[in-house]
Amino acid sequence: MKNCCYTILEFRHAVELTGTQGGTIRGNLYELDYQQHFRHVVEASQPVSVNRLFYEHGTRDIPDGQYFDGSPDRVLGNFLRYEAQPHDPAVLQEALRQEQHSRGRAVPGDFKAHVTALHDSRIETEARRIVDKLKDLSAPNSPNKTHFMVEISPHFDALASTKDNDRLFAMLPYKSLCFTSIKDRHGVYAMINKDERRDVSIRKPRPSIRKQLADSKQATSPKKAAARTKKNELEV
Repeated sequence: MKNCCYTILEFRHAVELTGTQGGTIRGNLYELDYQQHFRHVVEASQPVSVNRLFYEHGTRDIPDGQYFDGSPDRVLGNFLRYEAQPHDPAVLQEALRQEQHSRGRAVPGDFKAHVTALHDSRIETEARRIVDKLKDLSAPNSPNKTHFMVEISPHFDALASTKDNDRLFAMLPYKSLCFTSIKDRHGVYAMINKDERRDVSIRKPRPSIRKQLADSKQATSPKKAAARTKKNELEV
């Protein structure tokens, strides 16, 4: 890739795309203090002079703030893309050089750990939503009025594996809980008996023994951890 590209993951990490290898996009992951990073971006930003419009057979510049769209040009052909051009290109290049240099001091991020955290958060968020919805019900709402029920989010259900559903089930604090479908209705429902207590909170999952041992081992090996590279290669 000619230019580096960034995106923000949950306001906690930045991804630098560095190129491709065997058809796979590759890059580096950097951990961010989002508030500090936002202030830095505002302070380091460069004013735009013109927008350069690229067409099949050439380019044309228009002043910043002037409206334009993707319509073809009668002379230059179909519109392809545009680029914002700075007042002083040399200042911009120096700012980019400094940013690249500063990334060498960035805190390394763990892409797999970040994805795992997002995944765990999605399950816990769904568990809290179901618990809150069941608390809000004033009367049994099952077809035969013998149970309280809440539909599992279709978005969660579409992405959830069997293991995810097992973890969701384990976090819901009800003895009579079952996940079930209902005749003539779409979706899957979390259902409990009408006599079940609903003034309860979700069960927090217990940390695994394997993870505790791994964390303990890493904490007792600071030299080995410090020897790791500052960049974590990721694949998309």
